[in-house]
Amino acid sequence: MKVTGILILFLLLLSAIGTYSLNAYINDKTVPVKNTLVAAGESKNLLAIFAHPDDEIMAAGTLHKLADEGVNITLLYLTKGEAGPTGGIVSQDELGAEREKETKKVAEILNVEHLEILDYPDGGLVEADQAAIKKSVTDIIRQTKPSTVITFDDTVGLYGHADHLLTGKLVKEILLKESYGVERFYQMTLPQPMIDTALKISKTFQERYPTDPEDGLPQPTVAIKMASEAREKISVVRAHKTQWQVTGDVQPLHDKLPYWIYYRIFDREYFTEVELD
Repeated sequence: MKVTGILILFLLLLSAIGTYSLNAYINDKTVPVKNTLVAAGESKNLLAIFAHPDDEIMAAGTLHKLADEGVNITLLYLTKGEAGPTGGIVSQDELGAEREKETKKVAEILNVEHLEILDYPDGGLVEADQAAIKKSVTDIIRQTKPSTVITFDDTVGLYGHADHLLTGKLVKEILLKESYGVERFYQMTLPQPMIDTALKISKTFQERYPTDPEDGLPQPTVAIKMASEAREKISVVRAHKTQWQVTGDVQPLHDKLPYWIYYRIFDREYFTEVELD
């Protein structure tokens, strides 16, 4: 019994050392860590703008953490994601409606009450009426009166997705022209060590991410530690049942490790703050 106890302690220690080493390898510890993206004294309204259902995975830990702080969060999706993979769960014609259901489940997990899913064409935002998209987004900004906005970057679109990129560009154009009371504007991004790792193990990043580092994601200016939200984050990933192929590639190995270990390795979500006049 004593030997068994020592062996268990040794394995736990080995696991902790491995987790710590991988965490140090994957993260950029020079990026300042904050507890929140909503500053004291600002209104506790946040608007997160995405192209598709499941895009919120990249910020899910942060969003749940903020909701627990009492921040009123609105999730806005420009499309229903009807052009994505079906995961063999529904037909292509049924996918948009199914992904809407998945996203409502995500809103419950994240304790988000306000959910907006628009009906612009998935995979076709570049060809869509961009003035109409900007008007839709602007109307929701006016309605929800956020002090903080989160969306995609406007240089890559995370890994080179045209819908992501256009979403980031249009939101930035709106807020740089007029802030509508928004105090803080954040773009989701990744640190270089995480990008380098993704380029080794993610087919999506290998196929779409720019080859020239100068054209890559913006440098993070803030990181939110979110290991405390590991259960909610993995629940969000699993809620998007139809997208298991996508999540398996952009969240590599999440289904091979216990979630509480996985999100102690990938324990930070990164953002870059865009200055508003």
